[in-house]
Amino acid sequence: MVSVVNSAGRPVAGASVMFTQAPVAVPDVAGLTGTDGRFVLGAPAPGRYRIGVRAGEAWREHEVAVEAGGAASIEVTIQLSGEINDGPKPG
Repeated sequence: MVSVVNSAGRPVAGASVMFTQAPVAVPDVAGLTGTDGRFVLGAPAPGRYRIGVRAGEAWREHEVAVEAGGAASIEVTIQLSGEINDGPKPG
Protein backbone atom coordinates (compact mmCIF):
# COMPACT_ATOMS: atom_id res chain seq x y z
CA MET A 1 0.00 0.00 0.00
CA VAL A 2 1.19 3.50 -0.83
CA SER A 3 0.17 6.35 1.48
CA VAL A 4 0.73 9.89 0.21
CA VAL A 5 0.85 12.78 2.68
CA ASN A 6 1.78 16.44 2.42
CA SER A 7 4.57 18.07 4.42
CA ALA A 8 2.12 18.60 7.31
CA GLY A 9 1.34 14.86 7.40
CA ARG A 10 -2.18 15.21 5.94
CA PRO A 11 -3.44 12.73 3.30
CA VAL A 12 -3.19 13.83 -0.34
CA ALA A 13 -6.26 12.73 -2.31
CA GLY A 14 -6.06 12.35 -6.09
CA ALA A 15 -2.29 11.82 -6.31
CA SER A 16 -1.15 9.62 -9.23
CA VAL A 17 0.77 6.50 -8.17
CA MET A 18 2.71 4.34 -10.65
CA PHE A 19 5.63 1.98 -11.12
CA THR A 20 8.62 3.78 -12.64
CA GLN A 21 10.96 0.79 -12.48
CA ALA A 22 10.31 -2.90 -11.85
CA PRO A 23 12.10 -6.26 -12.10
CA VAL A 24 9.46 -7.47 -14.59
CA ALA A 25 7.24 -5.82 -17.19
CA VAL A 26 4.43 -3.80 -15.62
CA PRO A 27 1.58 -1.84 -17.24
CA ASP A 28 2.26 1.83 -17.96
CA VAL A 29 -0.75 3.06 -15.98
CA ALA A 30 -1.31 5.11 -12.85
CA GLY A 31 -3.86 4.87 -10.07
CA LEU A 32 -5.23 7.69 -7.91
CA THR A 33 -5.13 7.92 -4.13
CA GLY A 34 -8.44 8.05 -2.31
CA THR A 35 -9.56 10.68 0.18
CA ASP A 36 -7.40 8.90 2.78
CA GLY A 37 -4.29 9.39 0.58
CA ARG A 38 -3.90 5.65 0.03
CA PHE A 39 -3.65 3.42 -3.02
CA VAL A 40 -2.87 -0.30 -3.31
CA LEU A 41 -0.41 -1.05 -6.10
CA GLY A 42 0.01 -4.79 -6.70
CA ALA A 43 3.56 -5.94 -7.37
CA PRO A 44 3.46 -8.86 -9.86
CA ALA A 45 6.74 -10.45 -8.69
CA PRO A 46 9.27 -10.18 -5.86
CA GLY A 47 12.07 -7.67 -6.33
CA ARG A 48 12.95 -3.98 -6.09
CA TYR A 49 10.45 -1.44 -7.40
CA ARG A 50 10.52 2.32 -7.83
CA ILE A 51 7.18 3.97 -7.17
CA GLY A 52 6.45 7.41 -8.63
CA VAL A 53 3.95 9.81 -7.08
CA ARG A 54 2.64 12.98 -8.73
CA ALA A 55 0.36 15.53 -7.09
CA GLY A 56 -0.10 18.69 -9.15
CA GLU A 57 3.40 19.83 -10.14
CA ALA A 58 5.09 17.86 -7.34
CA TRP A 59 6.89 14.57 -8.11
CA ARG A 60 8.57 12.05 -5.80
CA GLU A 61 9.98 8.57 -6.27
CA HIS A 62 10.47 5.94 -3.62
CA GLU A 63 12.19 2.54 -3.82
CA VAL A 64 10.72 -0.51 -2.11
CA ALA A 65 11.66 -4.20 -1.96
CA VAL A 66 8.90 -6.79 -2.20
CA GLU A 67 9.57 -10.35 -1.05
CA ALA A 68 7.85 -13.45 -2.46
CA GLY A 69 4.38 -13.77 -0.95
CA GLY A 70 4.89 -10.50 0.93
CA ALA A 71 3.53 -7.03 0.90
CA ALA A 72 5.17 -3.68 1.47
CA SER A 73 3.71 -0.42 2.69
CA ILE A 74 5.34 2.94 2.09
CA GLU A 75 4.52 6.52 2.99
CA VAL A 76 5.56 9.19 0.52
CA THR A 77 5.69 12.80 1.69
CA ILE A 78 5.18 15.28 -1.11
CA GLN A 79 5.36 19.06 -0.93
CA LEU A 80 2.50 20.55 -2.87
CA SER A 81 2.81 23.72 -4.93
CA GLY A 82 2.35 26.77 -2.72
CA GLU A 83 2.66 24.72 0.44
CA ILE A 84 5.00 26.13 3.06
CA ASN A 85 7.14 23.55 4.83
CA ASP A 86 5.86 24.63 8.21
CA GLY A 87 6.73 23.49 11.70
CA PRO A 88 4.40 23.09 14.67
CA LYS A 89 1.28 25.23 14.48
CA PRO A 90 0.56 27.67 17.32
CA GLY A 91 -2.08 26.35 19.67
